[in-house]
Amino acid sequence: MSQASENFDDRRSTPRTATTLRGKVFPGAVDCVIADFSKRGARVRFSGPPPAGDRLIVVVWTSGFAYEAVIRWRTGFEIGVHFASNRDLRRPAPAHMAEAQAAWRHRRPRIRRQTLLKQNTVFHRTDHPAAPAQAASATAMNPPPRTRDGTAGS
Repeated sequence: MSQASENFDDRRSTPRTATTLRGKVFPGAVDCVIADFSKRGARVRFSGPPPAGDRLIVVVWTSGFAYEAVIRWRTGFEIGVHFASNRDLRRPAPAHMAEAQAAWRHRRPRIRRQTLLKQNTVFHRTDHPAAPAQAASATAMNPPPRTRDGTAGS
């Protein structure tokens, strides 16, 4: 590690943790990977050039936490951001976060537990090639109970 980067790491007020969190940057819903993360900022990696501008919203896609961020540096397909504030997108959000909140809420269809329980197909896969073999092995492992004379009972 070079002397310059050692000095920069020493200046950090909070340690960064290496991650591979999936995220999106708004405006524009640009896919990204959050390469390292701390309470105060992050390093964000893109598959192409990062979005233009000095301020953006970084959403951790798995948790729904959104961070209003100020870009501190840019290099290649990465940016370093400092978090100005954060918000849980499961709660009401201000108007400037509406695009991020709508995209996060509609990321996949919501299926309630009661709906899943009513649909037996969710729990019993018959379209899988191993399904008949699994059923046969389950019968072999759990044979029907036997009576005292050794015959199979009903």
